[in-house]
Amino acid sequence: MIIWLIVAAAIGGLTRFTVEYFLPPVGTQAFPRATLIVNVVGTFLLGIFLAAPHDVRLVVGSGFCGALTTFSGVSLQLHRRFSAGDRSAGVRYLGSTLVLGLAAAAVGMALGTHLF
Repeated sequence: MIIWLIVAAAIGGLTRFTVEYFLPPVGTQAFPRATLIVNVVGTFLLGIFLAAPHDVRLVVGSGFCGALTTFSGVSLQLHRRFSAGDRSAGVRYLGSTLVLGLAAAAVGMALGTHLF
């Protein structure tokens, strides 16, 4: 079980790195789309796998989704926007993260109840 957890976490971390690498923010005021994408996808997948059997939920939820999503990335992006004095960009980013993340989790949970 622990090996699967490690493998899932490695895949999640590599996935996040790949998305961040191919979708870097361009310019100091660019919207941090990569961080938003990995967090929304991660909450959607976690929503699905909450209905899965315990072992699958542990490996995918804690391993893959835990490594894919990043609260520290959200905090860093917010800090950058607020430190640059662009409060409106920070509020837009925070709002989109919360709204899209909650919506993705809700859709994932609904889908997960039908799959498992």
